[in-house]
Formats: sequence, structure tokens, C-alpha cells
Amino acid sequence: MGYIKNAAITCALLITASYSMAQSTKAPWPNRPVRIISGLGPGSSMDLVARTIAPALSEIWGQPVIVDNKTGAAGNVAASYVSGLEDDHTILIAQNAITISASFYPKLGYNLKKDLKPVSQITSMPLVVIVNKDLPVKNLKEFIEYAKKRPDQLNFSSSGIGNADHMAVELFNSRAGITMTHVPFTSGALALNALMAGDVQTYFPGLPVSLPNIQAGKVKALAVTTAKRSNALPEVPTVAEAAIPGYSITLWYGIFANKAMSDANVLKISQDFNKALKSPEMQSKVAANGIDLVGSSPDVFKAFVNNEVELWAQVIRARNLKPD
Repeated sequence: MGYIKNAAITCALLITASYSMAQSTKAPWPNRPVRIISGLGPGSSMDLVARTIAPALSEIWGQPVIVDNKTGAAGNVAASYVSGLEDDHTILIAQNAITISASFYPKLGYNLKKDLKPVSQITSMPLVVIVNKDLPVKNLKEFIEYAKKRPDQLNFSSSGIGNADHMAVELFNSRAGITMTHVPFTSGALALNALMAGDVQTYFPGLPVSLPNIQAGKVKALAVTTAKRSNALPEVPTVAEAAIPGYSITLWYGIFANKAMSDANVLKISQDFNKALKSPEMQSKVAANGIDLVGSSPDVFKAFVNNEVELWAQVIRARNLKPD
């Protein structure tokens, strides 16, 4: 009888444990710390955005939110890492390069459309056409004419092959009918230093990188790449206004989840990010630097991503661009 009684108690305990485990798996998301994986390093504007929004998300979710940098290959190391996880508590922050890579690299460790779910576009900002302060041009038209008279003699820098600041110039070259030599670096800071040293003549960085140097007179701003002028540089025309009608490139950051994330939680994360964008920290540290805070639904961001993929595929085919 004692054996039967002990067996019954053991069975009851197992049933209770199984029930508790089942209940815990149904706990509202998130039920443990969340990681945001960034493909750009500390000090980048994308890292600034991720680390600034993390405390607001932590308050909303009641869980720690940790930013983890996994850099390399224009953000593809991070994208490949997140897409390969069976973990719905790890998400990705990425930028334009993720849509460029879909066509630019023949082999990736992930498929953007199959392995990652668009969650929300969180920011947008212009790239800025800046030139060395000693270059004898006053505006974008003069720069284009200067370049046309010197085919393949001018250099442009970027933060890496396949990044937005690289491809924006390739599109610019194509539309302007000019040829310049690409000099890639491993970071925006190095690309900017090369411009100021005169090793290259132009660079198309994001606004947070370029703004302090423009204001200090260390470089000349000729145009912004977005369809509208930037509030941070209201006197600087757009590329479309100044010389190339229809030219428009936006540097954006967005959130992606992997296949382990349910569609219901993708929607929840999108809504919670949109709430966090309204935090005082995001307004003072991010919006104040000329970065527009967006916030979009998964469906809207998915359509946006698909359009970006097609845009860059066309540029890559037209320019016959290769990763090496």
C-alpha cells in the first residue's frame, strides 16, 4: 500500500509540474530578457538608437532589454545569427544594407523574405552629400560638372561595401552620368577622416555623423538625399532640387524577428516599439540629432522592405556591382 501511495503522489507531482510548465509557456511575451542584435558597432547611430530605446522597452515589457553587437559584412553577420535562432526573445535591428544584400551577395546565410519577419520601421534620416572643404565647388551642380571633367579621377568613401552610403553614391553616379572610384572603410568615422584629409573628395554619411562637422566648417554640405529637406539642415537642398530630379534615398533603421516569433507577438512588438519611440529619451537623444522617428505596422514595413529590395536590385543590375 505504501508503494502505491508513493507512486500516486509522484504521479500527482508530475502532472502538477507538467501543468505548470504548460502554463509558463503560455505566459505573455516577453517572459524573460529580450536581446536586440545590432549589426553595427558601438558608437554608430544605429547603436545609439537601439541603446536609447532599450530602457523604454524594458519599462513596457517588465523585462531587461539587452543590446548585443554582432558586426561584419554590412550587417549580415547579425542578420544571419538572428535568423538561425529558435528563440523568440532575440530580435534584430537593421538598416538599408539588409535589403541591398538580398541582391548584392550571391550567397547569404539567410533568406530575407523567408527567414526574417519585418516588425517596424523605427527611424529615417537623410544621407548628406558632403565634400572636402577645399574642393572648388559651391553646389551640387558644380560638383557634378567638376566630376564629369575628371572621369575616374575622384574618389568617394563609404563605411563598407554594400552599405547604404556606398549604394547611394552608386545610384548618384548612375543618375548624374559620372564615374568615381569607391574607397571602402570599416566604419563611418574612418570614411569621414579620409574625406577631411583629402584622400577622397566626397562621402554620403548619415546626418548624425555629418552634422557636427558641417556646423564646424570641416566639410561642405551640398545636398541631402531625401525627398524633403532636413529640419536639421533647412538651408541645404535635396539632390532632386539641386541637380537630379527623382533622386531619393532614405537611411532607415528597422526591427526584424525570426521565424520563431508568432505573428501575434510580431504585432505586439511593433506596437510596443511605437510606444517607446515617444519616450523623452528618444526625443532628446535621437530626434534632436535630426533623426525622424517613424513607427510603422508590420504590414506597412513589409511593403516598404519589398520596395527597397527591388530598388537596390535595379541599381545593382544597372551598375553591374559585385561584392569584391
